Amino acid sequence: MLTYIARKFLAMIPTLIGVSILVFVIFNVVGDDPVYLYLGKNATVEDVEIMRHSMGLDKPLWTQYLISMKELVTFNLGYSMSSKEKITDMFLNGAGPSIALTLPALFLYSGISIVLGLICAYWRGTWVDKMIAVLATVGMSISYVAVMIFAQYFLAFMPVEKWGVEIFPITGYENGFPDFIPYILLPNLITTFVALGYNTRFFRSIAVEEMNRDYIRTARAYGADTRTILFKHVLKNIMIPIIARVVVTLPFMITGSFLLEQFFVVPGLGYKLLHAIESADFKVVRTFTMLIAFLVVVTNSVADILNSMVDPRVKLS
Repeated sequence: MLTYIARKFLAMIPTLIGVSILVFVIFNVVGDDPVYLYLGKNATVEDVEIMRHSMGLDKPLWTQYLISMKELVTFNLGYSMSSKEKITDMFLNGAGPSIALTLPALFLYSGISIVLGLICAYWRGTWVDKMIAVLATVGMSISYVAVMIFAQYFLAFMPVEKWGVEIFPITGYENGFPDFIPYILLPNLITTFVALGYNTRFFRSIAVEEMNRDYIRTARAYGADTRTILFKHVLKNIMIPIIARVVVTLPFMITGSFLLEQFFVVPGLGYKLLHAIESADFKVVRTFTMLIAFLVVVTNSVADILNSMVDPRVKLS
């Protein structure tokens, strides 16, 4: 297992290098000139040259790439063009709210979805299975924006306006435990509600498919009851798609939900990235994009390692 993990992380290095080159080319070669995006089309030649020199864009491309890689490796990411804040501080300060806003919801809706999927597999074809499937489909059909507006109005705004009782804060965020807890409850409930339908359908389908395999029929022939089969055999064998779905979702949970953070005015990574895009802050956008891409690569490798621990048949080819 240690050899497998070491080889997996070594295999990740060329992938990370390839991703970094691709992101660098997109931002520095293919895209529009960031100097004109920031200064506008009416900028003078002198202003353009000064800005290009301050951003290091007057150097050869390979030098720019090596500098950007050095910044990432040392986590000394430079400064924001618009706010003049250290990008490292922006990332660290925004990571906490983003994780608090979405990570509890990830574990909550994943746990509930797995349980509902197993219930559907246990009572498949009955009214219980059909009712859960219908509710999951209805949940999938409701717009994320509609759920946010509905929840904010009826669970946060209306109780204060009508009865003078604050159930959930309408917007905002406070740093420090436990001050931030009231501000993350409603966004986490919204994320859980929206994601529950999709995940329940997914886990139901893989659980029902596993129940129809040959080894399940053999277990039934030997007298094993459905409950034992479901929790001792089926749950163990569907852990690979469960791990893959949960772990691959983690980078997007860490970087936050752009729409959710903007709607509830939570200063997470998504909120900061959107403001960087609006202000044409090239350096922040490029760095955040690179970090998100790296997180996706790393979490995919971690998912493979966890899958090999769950199922020894998974090998590195």
